Parts: sequence; structure tokens; C-alpha cells
Amino acid sequence: MRYALRSMRKSPGFAAVAILTLALGIGANTAIFSVVSALLLRPLPLQDPAHLLVLSNSNPRRGLSGIPFSLSTFETIRDTNQSFSGVTAYANETFTLTGTAEPEQLVAARVAPNYFEVLGVLPKMGRGFFEAEGHPGGNAVVVISDGLWRRRFGADAGVLGRSINLSLHAYTVVGVMPAGFSFPYAGVDCWVSKVIEYSGFHPEQIQHGGGFLYATARLKPGVSAQQAESELALIDQRIHEDRPGNPSSDPDAHVDAVPIQESLVSGIRPTLLVLSAAVGLVLLIACANVASLMMARATGRAKEIALRAALGASRGNIIRQLLAESLVLAVAGATFGVLLAQVGVAWLSQSRNVNLPASDTVRLDLPVLAFALAISLATGIIFGLAPALQSSRPDLNGVLRDSGWGTTGGARRHRARAVLVTAQIALSIVLLIGAGLLIESFRRLQTVDAGFQPHHAMTMTLNLPPTKYPDDIRRTNFLHQVLDRLQALPTVESASASLALPLAAAILSPVLGEGQPAVPIGQRPLATWNAITPGYFKSLGTALVAGRDINWADDAMAPRVVIISQAMATHLFGKENPIGRHLTYSMRDVTTEVVGIAADVKSRGLAADSGMTMYTSYAQYSWPRVNVALRTSGDPALLARSARAQVYALDPDQPVVGLQTLDDYLDSTLAQRRQTMVLIAGFAAVALVLAVIGLYGVMAYSVSQRTMEIGIRRAIGAQTGDILRMVLRQGLLLSLSGIVIGTGAAFGLTRLITRMLFQVKPADPWTFAAISLLFLTVSLAASFIPAWSATRVDPLRALRR
Repeated sequence: MRYALRSMRKSPGFAAVAILTLALGIGANTAIFSVVSALLLRPLPLQDPAHLLVLSNSNPRRGLSGIPFSLSTFETIRDTNQSFSGVTAYANETFTLTGTAEPEQLVAARVAPNYFEVLGVLPKMGRGFFEAEGHPGGNAVVVISDGLWRRRFGADAGVLGRSINLSLHAYTVVGVMPAGFSFPYAGVDCWVSKVIEYSGFHPEQIQHGGGFLYATARLKPGVSAQQAESELALIDQRIHEDRPGNPSSDPDAHVDAVPIQESLVSGIRPTLLVLSAAVGLVLLIACANVASLMMARATGRAKEIALRAALGASRGNIIRQLLAESLVLAVAGATFGVLLAQVGVAWLSQSRNVNLPASDTVRLDLPVLAFALAISLATGIIFGLAPALQSSRPDLNGVLRDSGWGTTGGARRHRARAVLVTAQIALSIVLLIGAGLLIESFRRLQTVDAGFQPHHAMTMTLNLPPTKYPDDIRRTNFLHQVLDRLQALPTVESASASLALPLAAAILSPVLGEGQPAVPIGQRPLATWNAITPGYFKSLGTALVAGRDINWADDAMAPRVVIISQAMATHLFGKENPIGRHLTYSMRDVTTEVVGIAADVKSRGLAADSGMTMYTSYAQYSWPRVNVALRTSGDPALLARSARAQVYALDPDQPVVGLQTLDDYLDSTLAQRRQTMVLIAGFAAVALVLAVIGLYGVMAYSVSQRTMEIGIRRAIGAQTGDILRMVLRQGLLLSLSGIVIGTGAAFGLTRLITRMLFQVKPADPWTFAAISLLFLTVSLAASFIPAWSATRVDPLRALRR
């Protein structure tokens, strides 16, 4: 080992290049593995998490999954199943904390009383919920997170029993959860019971079977997930038969039971697997590159190794010595790779664009460091074994006569390096084609017409406390005053409010057009339901194609009105004019008159179809949580402070959150795709550089080995162009071999990222052709330098060698 270190010190340039190459490969793999370990491999901080399942509805025909349950469906599953020792429920909730400092909007979970017991985690201080506290009329109590306890209460143990104001309602703090407990979703600040008081729905929506609950169930000992799914299917069938009018009683709908860890990462698992494959390819390319470097270095050490063999060193001794040098390089590369990984992990866990679930758990812990050590040892053996085997068979007579390695050994080594370079090129082509497909997908996604104009607009979110604004009239009056104040601000052209913003459908409602056959609610088509105030379409920059806009006169006392999208008009009324026609929506079979048609807007993401969208008057059907949109003639970001001040002037206890321009909002919906594309493209760029360096090294080595041949060719009349063509032809053959193998592999492998592509086929011929042409151009440039060097060979000096 000491000799290996001395050997590295004698060749600092070689050592630096090899260590940097390995550091890039090992660092990238370690960083991605830290995320995979945290999200896929590390056990959740729950009791026997393998026995926990998350239950939800899905409907493949409608393209829907992860649909929440109605309260009645949850209660039926809870009370009639034989597979679970406990079933609990939860729904996302939002509260405004007041009375302790500046108002703060909290991320909350409304849960069944047995929530903590089913998960098997109890508060570190105080207690959870009593059963009676989950029923109407029970005490209003709250369990807070460790983060909120420290942030707003100074980690005071006396917080237990204290009364705090959540959305102007008094709750008693009864418990504090352990640090790191963030279920059912990341960032939750507090948990309250009484799921029936969920503020996202009107009470009648809950009574009529609106879906808002997800369930978590713990399997009984000895019961498998498959057995539980079979029983859930029977329960689901009974629900459909007993409640044919229930919204969830669609014959194509069924209950899904997913392991809790899988449910947390279902949205990011494909991305993690693709990134893991990409960094794995980068590491293989790095190994091939370093192996090629070591073979070139072995040429200069031919006499040293031959002398060792002549003095009695066995082949095993030589192999062990050369592998020791490889392991020294690998460990050094791993050391710097871990430092690079630390930077990468910090960026991955803190970047808003990556949007990792439970990102606070991503870290370089002992298993991750063990992984880094394991891959460093594996890479040391992988890239060191081939050069060690080649170098351990020197041509003693040829080397000791100072005539080089001998024809057979030199040719053998050249072929080995050529194979390594071909492999590097092929692997790089796979990565480059994958990156090219993602880049083209992202480019096309950016050109999609979302149905609204994001420029010169901003948005913010208000959450009106039900205690202070309990009905449509009071919520509408407050919003009307806020919007009037905002409309009066300089540069504001339009101000409006809505239940949801484009690209983020909040509620789906069953609809039935006038004159269509009556079918059960569960079998009716679904439309995105948005409640809006006057001026919404102007604020969003969406065209009103026909009819009129909503106005403030469309209040609770006026006949119900609706504006529908063009897609909805076509689906429900065909070529007939829908203005003045009626439709029925919601679980309550509300009948309303169509007064306008709006242009189609993407409501479920840019990559999804626009689908049907309906807009009702906020004054006729309101929600506590609303999004305010402002259209301005100047920079909308400059209005943030003024807009917040106008809200506080009317209600000092009303926090304003989510202040952002509509451009930033649209950009955030593409963040995950963009970051995946950037990471894959970055890995592909590294692979391209390594492959080009490897090709250059092989060509330079080949030219140095053929110096005498080139000198002879020059002496008998070969021209500069002849020498250039000869060397470039060799580089071209290597490149074409790698490109053919790589494109063939990519043709099969790119099908694994089909779901990540948008309007681009996995075997897109233009992408394959462009990447092949790009690599061919770059490889010819890499081959040109050694080729040009070959034309400078002096025949006399070459023949005297």
C-alpha cells in the first residue's frame, strides 16, 4: 500500500485526473442513493410500517387515482372489515394561528381520534385524542408538531393545557408529537379531530357523500395485503349495491390499498429510478475511463513491471500491487465524491424545485456512507482488474531490450482500450438520447397553451376562518371589500377571487346536461368545479367566448348561474347553443342556467387534457379558502406589500400567503420536470466529456504507438491528407461502433421513461439522429488533435527510434 501511494505521488497529473473522474461518478451515485435510501429503503418512524396500508379510491376509466372517500364509505370500511386491527382517516386542513404573534397560516391534518394509535406513534408530551373528542360537541383539542412547539412556543413544556386560537376558534393543546413525525404529509404543524367539521366542504356536501377522506389501516397479524384487498373489493361492491346514488358508486371505481411507504413516494419513484440508472451509467463510464488511463500509464511502466517479473515477482504479486494502486485511487475518489455528495444532498433537500417528500430526512447517514465505501471498492476492482491482468503479462525480452511491449502485447492493449472507449461512447449515447428526449418534452410542454395569460399577473391565498365568516354572505362581503380595495391600487387593472387556480383542479363535480338521460350520480361525467367572483376571466387573461360574465348580482338570492368551458359545452350540448340551457351538478343535484362560455383552460396540469370546467358564482356557493388574482399594467411583484396591507386593513387577523406572480406559479408546475431534465442532462454532459476524453486518449496512444509506421509512410510519400484520413478513419470507426451499440441500447431502454415524456415518442427519430450527429461531430473533433499531431511526425526521427 505504501508503494501504491508513492506511485501516485510520482504521477500527480494522472492521479488528479483519475481521482476527479471517480469523484464525479461516486459523488453523483452517493447523492442520489441518499435520496433513495431516505424515501424507499429507510424504515418509516412508525410501529411495524410494513403492516400499514393507505386506502383510497381509483377509477381507471376516468383516469383517476388516489380519490378520497366519503365519510360514510370510510365508516363502512372501518366498521365491517375483518382484516384490520384498526382503520383511521385523515384530511388536509388549514388553520390560521392568532393571538401569539403575527398571524400564521398552519398546515394541519384533520384526523380520526385513533389516528396516532393506528400508526403506533404517541405524542412525546401529553396525549393523543379521546374517542369523544372526535364527535360533534366533543372538546376542541389539538396536538402540535415539535417544529411548531419550538417555533411559536419556545419549546415551553407548559404549553400543555394552554388554549390557542386556530381560525378564531379556541383549541386546547393536549400533546406534542416527536421531532421528525410528519404524517400524513410533510410539513404538518398540527392535528385536530372531528373529521365531520372539515372546512373544505359545506356540511351538505359531506352529508351527500362528497369525498374528502383518506384512510390508513393496520393489518391484523397473519393477514396479508392481498387478503385485505379481496375483502375491500367485497365491501366496495356492497357499498355500490346499497347506495347506488352515492357519487363514489361508479361500477368502474374500486378501492386501492397501497403500503404506506409506497404511497409517500408514488409520485417520485419513477424519477428516482431513472436518476439512479443515469448515475449508474456515469459511474460505469468513469470506471472505463480510468481503466483506459491506467492501461496507458502501464505502457510507461513496462520496464518496471518486466524487471519485477524477471526478479521473481509472481503474476499474483503484480496483480495485487496494481489492484492496490486502483483501490488507493478509488478511496481517494470516494473521499472527494462524498464531499461532492454532501453539497448535492444539501441542494436536493433544500431546493424548492426538486419537491422531495420528507426532504428533511435526506442525509448522508451511516448506510449511505457504507454505500459510498462499497461502490468505491467495487469500482477500484472493476477499473483496476483489466489493466492489472494485461500488465501482469509483460514481454520480458522485448521490454528489456528497450523495444517496447512487443507487437502482440501492444495490439492486445490497444484492442482492450478500444473496447473500453466503445463502451464509454455507447453508454454516453444512451444517456444523451434520454436527456434529449426529456429536453424535447420539456420544450413542447412550455409551448402548450394553458388557456390563461400569466404575464403581468399575481396571486395570493386567503383562508377565511369559518368562525368569523361562517356563510356565503359574510365570506362574499369580505371578499367584495378586499377586491374593491385591491382594484383601487395603482397599476391594477382587474382583481378577482376563485376557489382554484388553473392547473390545480380542487373539486370535481358530477354533471348532467339538460335533455340527457338521467343516470346515477356516480356514473355521470365529471367536471372541474371552480367558484369565481366577477372579473376572474379578465384577471387570468382567459377569453369569454360567448354570453356574459359572473356579476355581484348573482348572489344567494338570485337564480343560480354557471359559465362552462368550450369542451364542456361540446360534450353536454353538442353543436347546440348552450346559452340559456340548464345543467345539474354536485351531489345535491343543483340545477343552474348556463349564461356564458369560456375558453378551455388546463385544469389538471399542462400535460393533461383540458377536460370540462364549470364556473359558478362565488356568492352562490362559497368556500373558506380562496385564491386572489390581480392583473396589472406594471410589474406585479411590486404590489405584494400593498396587497397584503389592504387585506390587513380589513382584517388584521387574516394572513396572506402564497404571494407570487402568475409566471412563477406556472413555472412551479414545471419545476419537477425541469429539475429531472437538468439532472439527466448534467449527467449526460459529464458522460459525454468522459467519453470524448477516453476517445482522445486512445487516439493519442495509438498515434504514439504507430510513430515508426507513420514515419515510414511519410518517408515513402504519404501526404498530410493521407495521414489525417488514416487517423481520423480509426477514430471514426470507434465512434460509429459506439454510436450503433448505444442507439440500439437506447431504442430499448428509453421505453422505461415513456411516462416522463410529453408528445415525444421513446424512439423519436429526430432525437436519435441529432444525438448521433452531435456525438459524431464531437468525436471527430477529439480525434483531429492526435491526427494533426501525426502529420507533424519527422520521418528521420521516427526511423531512428
